[in-house]
Amino acid sequence: MIIAGISALSLSILTTAATFVYKSGSDPFTLVAARAAVSFLIACLFIQTSQKQIRFPIGNLILILAFSTGQLMINFGYMTSIIYIPVSFAVIIFYTFPVLVLFVEALIVCRVPKPVETISFVTAFVGLSLALAPSFDSLDWRGVTSASIASVGGVIVMSTGSRAAQRLGTVNTFFHMQLIAFFVTLIVMLGAGGPTLPKVEIGWWSLGIACLCYTIGILTQIIAVKMVDPASASLVYNLEPLLTLALAAWILTDTLTSIQYIGSALILAAILVAGRLATSPPP
Repeated sequence: MIIAGISALSLSILTTAATFVYKSGSDPFTLVAARAAVSFLIACLFIQTSQKQIRFPIGNLILILAFSTGQLMINFGYMTSIIYIPVSFAVIIFYTFPVLVLFVEALIVCRVPKPVETISFVTAFVGLSLALAPSFDSLDWRGVTSASIASVGGVIVMSTGSRAAQRLGTVNTFFHMQLIAFFVTLIVMLGAGGPTLPKVEIGWWSLGIACLCYTIGILTQIIAVKMVDPASASLVYNLEPLLTLALAAWILTDTLTSIQYIGSALILAAILVAGRLATSPPP
């Protein structure tokens, strides 16, 4: 659960860094391709230094492809949604995925979620809604659809990532996932006329931070879902928009409202309850 929290923290920094990348003249396609390329190079470095044997995922190819597809759905769906709808509303739609993961995993293992589990997940979602206070004034079906695709991608990532990491190991899963992401995002970037590089120094620094935080976030995500059940791990990712909100308030000197503080408290309470459930020994 702590490792999942580190992953959420890293990805929250990525969101803020991306803002400076865009303001420096770059675009989302270049950012997504750059962070995939850096992650792939770091995965290759891990393989080289650890002298691990790369195993082609025979028998698990569909699992790796599904995991990678889910991550790409998040990257491109989330990125596209904020073009058409407010960021806060896009986040609300995307972060329906922890609740969906709870019921998908229950369906897979043929069990009914415990009432306290359901309450924890719903409480976290309500808290997220209060913390972000989305605007419903300007909705666009394209944005809603894109954010929904990202949410489905989140479900796929958490469910297939856990099984891929357990079968192939952390390093092998990370390597194959980033290999696929590298080629797909490169093709998309070139098709969009990129790369479009930052034009000022702060943009380059922000791009580097975004790539590093993305790599740390994805690697620790794979480690987390290998060690704890996907439902509990996915709930921790409600920390990501919460941390992004806090970071923006610190860097941009925004002021949080009392409703946002209440929403944040609900999220933290739900995560603490889920953490106790995940680490409690079975009866």
